[in-house]
Amino acid sequence: MNLFQRLFRIQRNTNHNIVRLDPDDFKKAISKNSGKIIDVRTKREFATSVIPGAINQDVMQKNNFLKASFQWSKSEPVYLYCQSGMRSIKAARLLSRNGFTKIYELRGGISGYDL
Repeated sequence: MNLFQRLFRIQRNTNHNIVRLDPDDFKKAISKNSGKIIDVRTKREFATSVIPGAINQDVMQKNNFLKASFQWSKSEPVYLYCQSGMRSIKAARLLSRNGFTKIYELRGGISGYDL
C-alpha cells in the first residue's frame, strides 16, 4: 500500500468472491437462494434478534468458527451478518481464504436490517 492509500485508507478488494449487500438486497437474496445464513455474533446477541433461518456461529471463537465451516459446502452460498458489519467481514475473509466461493455479507449488519 503506498502512502496515498495509507493516508486515505484506500484498499483494494482482493476478495472477489465476497459480495457486500445492502439490507434490501440481502433480504431478496436469502429469500431466493438456498444456502446458509450465518449469524456471526455471540450467543447472547443472537438471543436478542435473529434473521429467520440463521444459525449462530460466533466468529470471535475463531477455531470453533472454522471447525463448523468445515461442515458447510464451499460452493453453496453463505450469507453472513453481525451487529454492525465488522465481524461479518472478518468471517467473510476467513471463509474466502478457506476456499468458499459464494460469500454474501450484510452491509451494516442486523442493526440496519428490518426484521
